[in-house]
Amino acid sequence: MLTEKQKALLAVARAYYDRGSYVQYDQRSMDRVLELTPRRRKRLPPESANSQYIQFLDCSGFTSAVYYQAFGYELPSDLTWHMVDVLTPRIYYYERTYEETPEQLDAIEREVRAILQPGDLITYQRQVGSGHIVMYIGDNHYTDCTNPMGTQNSYNYTENHNNIYDSHGGIWIRSLDRSFQREVEGQATPRNLFHSSCTRFSVSRPLDIVGDPLPQAMIRLNQARGLWCAVENSAPGSRQAYPGGTVDYTVIVRNQYQPAKEVTVTFAPPAGAKLQGEDKVELTLAPSAETRLTFTVTVDADNTAPWLDGPAVTVNGLEVYAHPVLLGRPMTEEQTVRVLEVAKAAMAEGADAVAAAAKAYGELGVKMDPVMQHYANSHFFLHDSTKGDVLSRRPQKPFEDLAVYAAFGGRAVITPEMGSADGIRTVHIRRRDLLPGDVLLCLGDGLGRSAFSCMFDGEVFTGCFETGGETKTLTAEETDNFIDTLFGLHSFLLLRPSQGM
Repeated sequence: MLTEKQKALLAVARAYYDRGSYVQYDQRSMDRVLELTPRRRKRLPPESANSQYIQFLDCSGFTSAVYYQAFGYELPSDLTWHMVDVLTPRIYYYERTYEETPEQLDAIEREVRAILQPGDLITYQRQVGSGHIVMYIGDNHYTDCTNPMGTQNSYNYTENHNNIYDSHGGIWIRSLDRSFQREVEGQATPRNLFHSSCTRFSVSRPLDIVGDPLPQAMIRLNQARGLWCAVENSAPGSRQAYPGGTVDYTVIVRNQYQPAKEVTVTFAPPAGAKLQGEDKVELTLAPSAETRLTFTVTVDADNTAPWLDGPAVTVNGLEVYAHPVLLGRPMTEEQTVRVLEVAKAAMAEGADAVAAAAKAYGELGVKMDPVMQHYANSHFFLHDSTKGDVLSRRPQKPFEDLAVYAAFGGRAVITPEMGSADGIRTVHIRRRDLLPGDVLLCLGDGLGRSAFSCMFDGEVFTGCFETGGETKTLTAEETDNFIDTLFGLHSFLLLRPSQGM
């Protein structure tokens, strides 16, 4: 018989699993570790992952998210090879001698199986200086976050840039038998406790020390049980809404269980906007049925904030996370045409995209530094590191520094503000997220000594695509491929000078 704590925890874990391809695995998603991409959103609830906002997690980020959403409890480490030692209470520990007989391995397996309870965490360290963590969910199964192939360095910056596995996603439910599978010479084996790369492992039971389930976790388990929910908006990612304009929010509710379900949806607009129409909808969802409800808000004409916080949405009392929407300053069609015309002419004469943008936007009264290296120093902090130049983003003022809030990243960027700003970071950029006149600045080092830039015209990029390269215009396919490489570059920054108008 499961306890209430176990039921609440497993309901949260299942909710992440049910997001399917909207939760993706990124081995290099951890913050506070150098040379890793700033894509992790370990605090956000499952409902934050939808068709517009992919949520990237790794194995430790997933277990951390489950415990945080169920109990508000933060696991004491993000690094799996530390978790072997620091996760408490630790109820089992074993260090490999590599001289174990098959009979001894059988005995270890029996001991571990005998003590496991739903909610326990199995953590192991590998010789390569990394590790893995899974959560036992009972009935001889565990759940974890990993990539389908189980390979190391699965976020491949040269071959599989965006690491999106549409068919499934990053969360898996597997048989516990995999964890004890013996290594067979000449055959690939899944990650497991008896693989030759595993040096030690532990079993911990955080459920013994966490408090009661959070009220929202109990609502997920009861009133909202079996409901798949999401909130999408008409200006996702790096797209923008404007003061005086409107934003549509679509609340999606799906009944995943067989019985008909009574559903109540409430909607409260974000600060700085007013709702058009009713704020509450009641309906009955048939088995496997889905509904899509649209709520429209008008942004206050005098709203000067850089973004709209998400509206307050509930489904049967469950608070459904809604992502913030960026606010900007619109250009007229004539202004856009003129900016692109002047900038492309300047690039044809040898100017880089930043200098060309400074000239073009200068005609509109926007003051913009024409030197690419300026933005490395004004937008990033440089940190000392044995691994080379490592950057973190300075406090952001998009209407002053002309950079799209949070649209930055790269393999040498860390983001110490992640813990308090999970929902306003860009973790996946596509062509449709860009606006005509946007400038993409790419840096090869922390000081901007090697840099190149390009401008988006609404369809493709024009500019340089390597330091010292010639100016050229990419095709649509080449533009998409280039965008896919961004998180593998040293660092990048998306400038939107129209915000200075």
